[in-house]
Amino acid sequence: MSTELLFCKSKVYVHCSKKAEDNIAGFLLITRDAQQPSLEATLSWIPERELSKLQLNELNRADGATAKSAKIKKELILQAQYAAWAFCIKLSSIYSIQFRAPSPSGWWYGSIAINSKNSHDQGSIPILFFHDKECASTLAKQKALNKSFDPFSGTDIYWGASDFRDAITQLVDVKQTLVDPTIWLVNASLDDLRNFSPQDKKVEAEASAKASTSPKFWDMLDQARWNVMSKFADFTSKSTNKVVNIWSQHPLIQFVDKHNNNPYVKKIMTNPKVQEIQDDFDSAKIYLAKWALGVKEQAEKYQTANGLDDTYRRLLFNELGSDGEDIKLTDEELNVAMQRSHPLTRQKWDSFFDSEGRLLMTVQEVKDYIFHGGVADMELRKDVWLFLLEVFPWDSSLEERQELAQTLRESYRANYKSKWEYRQPHPDEDEESYWHDQVLRVEKDVKRNDRDLSLYKHNTETGEAPASPQQDLDQGADQTDSDVWTVRNPHLQSLRSILLSYNIYNNDLGYVQGMCDLLSPIYYILQDEELSFWAFVNFMRRMERNFLRDQSGIRDQMMALTDLCQLMLPKMSAHLAKCDSSNLFFCFRMLIVWFKREFEFEDVCSIWEVFLTDFYSSQFQIFFMLAVLQKNSTPVMNNLDQFDQVLKFFNELKGTMDWSDLMIRSELLFVKFKKIMDTLERRAELAEYTLLTSDGNVVNESSAVCDQNALATQTSLVTENLKQLLSKKIVIKREPARNKHSIR
Repeated sequence: MSTELLFCKSKVYVHCSKKAEDNIAGFLLITRDAQQPSLEATLSWIPERELSKLQLNELNRADGATAKSAKIKKELILQAQYAAWAFCIKLSSIYSIQFRAPSPSGWWYGSIAINSKNSHDQGSIPILFFHDKECASTLAKQKALNKSFDPFSGTDIYWGASDFRDAITQLVDVKQTLVDPTIWLVNASLDDLRNFSPQDKKVEAEASAKASTSPKFWDMLDQARWNVMSKFADFTSKSTNKVVNIWSQHPLIQFVDKHNNNPYVKKIMTNPKVQEIQDDFDSAKIYLAKWALGVKEQAEKYQTANGLDDTYRRLLFNELGSDGEDIKLTDEELNVAMQRSHPLTRQKWDSFFDSEGRLLMTVQEVKDYIFHGGVADMELRKDVWLFLLEVFPWDSSLEERQELAQTLRESYRANYKSKWEYRQPHPDEDEESYWHDQVLRVEKDVKRNDRDLSLYKHNTETGEAPASPQQDLDQGADQTDSDVWTVRNPHLQSLRSILLSYNIYNNDLGYVQGMCDLLSPIYYILQDEELSFWAFVNFMRRMERNFLRDQSGIRDQMMALTDLCQLMLPKMSAHLAKCDSSNLFFCFRMLIVWFKREFEFEDVCSIWEVFLTDFYSSQFQIFFMLAVLQKNSTPVMNNLDQFDQVLKFFNELKGTMDWSDLMIRSELLFVKFKKIMDTLERRAELAEYTLLTSDGNVVNESSAVCDQNALATQTSLVTENLKQLLSKKIVIKREPARNKHSIR
């Protein structure tokens, strides 16, 4: 019986004593049986002296082999269980591996130390030393690398264990720890990753600064820019007139004024970016608010990029951390929210499932990874989103999912798509007219859908760029505002088919503008019409309330946001009331399509998958909206005082916001909200209790009245809308049965 050889490295030694003659040479192998998941692959070390001449030749030929390059007899691996110093361990049983690089001067060999999750394995796994000057595959690779050596590449030194690390990284999730860069965790839990993350990044920041090779000129320029920006940030807290005066007195502005007839200065002033700033300055208050926010955004990005987590942490705590003596965020809560640097990778995802494809951990643990790290790439999202959108049950096996997928494909084609593809005219003229109106609405939105994305950009039969610009024009690619051209792009056709099929599935709701915005990311990720349909159906279960004819669903969310803003951001809420903006109308568009038009497409996917986990709440989008309000509260309160100013300011946030920062704030706002709700509930219970004696009689009438008034004040803040925000259960609200008098 044979097994698959995934990795082989020769001349890997065990040093039994300080004497060189006692060293034992061997082979380090990774093998896997057919149909076995990567996590169940076996790591083995076999001494050369235990091998026959035929086996020795076979492994020497496989030296350096990776990625399914050979087959070997399984008996060879079984020998490792009985030979002295030899060992076998499943990759799933490894907790960590320490990689100790060799001395550049040759004083010591490079080595690895394997740490098992099982305590009884610890004594049986020796430290392995890589004798690179004896290993044929290592010598060959070093020779090849020397020919293309780049002294400025900054890459780590190559040695024998580099190949081993590359091989194991392709099979399981391996993460380098920040506390000790020589230690790599294998399939680490989120708690492990958090525990191995340093609480104080000063050392890391200093190391990063030493590694910097930026020219002095740019350092000086950057420093000057930050000095200017910091001054203007301080100025924005002053009155508008004073800021304008200071702005006009700045040497750079005076230079432009003094030389405004200079051809070179004139050329600068024609720059679109300069003109854009000038146009903004015409609305001085809005400009100043945007400037203050921009400085703040740039400062936070600079801190994050340079590892200045302490500064960012203090900023978050100052803005969100405390509310009197009772409500405070702990260091642990700040750490968990801020540590979003461990995205879910393919290797980590595969490690969640056993050999039958069943989940090995709880659903909440999986969602923790997604909520706090997101999904690493679009390819992995094809698998993850089918679970998040409930196309596949979390407790299903791989075989069950394959069978379910086939059933869903057949159901889509037979029960929905065929009904409009082969549709006969309806005898009722009103119904026939309604259907044609629905088709026109769908096609109009499909033609305008995300045309900046390569998948949807070109209106050709292949969806790819045509041979010539004229052909592109002939195919209608540049006629996005026209109702004349025919959809030819196969991906746009799939969007059209899904939306028309959904119209059959949910005929009461019909098509409403914005639904194509919700479908587009799902199809872009899955690129599978049938499964995208069912993913969209499940997504619309929670999103249908945003599109009801009476707008009751979105109104409920707006009311919940208003109550939440009054509770969590009372100063901002009061200021918006003075600006006639207490209804938060400017938040409507953001909530209705989950910020689809405010962020870049890739960021939208990252935001949505966090929302879809329902990790804290099924309405976490409201806390994300609250984070937008909180982040912008200072510039708004300092500079804006009219409804149209507030509306314009928030409408122009598109493309300017940092979604990751907002998600951290969203989590902290929720944690703080939960604490406030718990505190208010305890106070209400305590107030009720103190009103009564042990036999149910009131103790003191005057004090009882005071307590009742205090209780009424507290409980008035806790509305039903706010209580519902604590629930993870999806809020479902359906459109009533449609009739010919229904108005869209």
